[in-house]
Amino acid sequence: MLDLDMSPYAAFVWPAWGISAVVLAALTARALIAGRKWKRELDRLDGPKPRPQAARSAVGPKETGPRP
Repeated sequence: MLDLDMSPYAAFVWPAWGISAVVLAALTARALIAGRKWKRELDRLDGPKPRPQAARSAVGPKETGPRP
């Protein structure tokens, strides 16, 4: 069975575990927030994406002028 009784050391071990969990959660949140920020920045720098024109691509390039 799992024995979590650390009699003389509990005052040091449990706060260390708690601080570690808080730091890990903060780093994870910071990474997620930074990732979203950089994705928005990349989308802004890329500019608007052109809309696909299915009809034009299915027919092919438009020819102009007389054929030889």
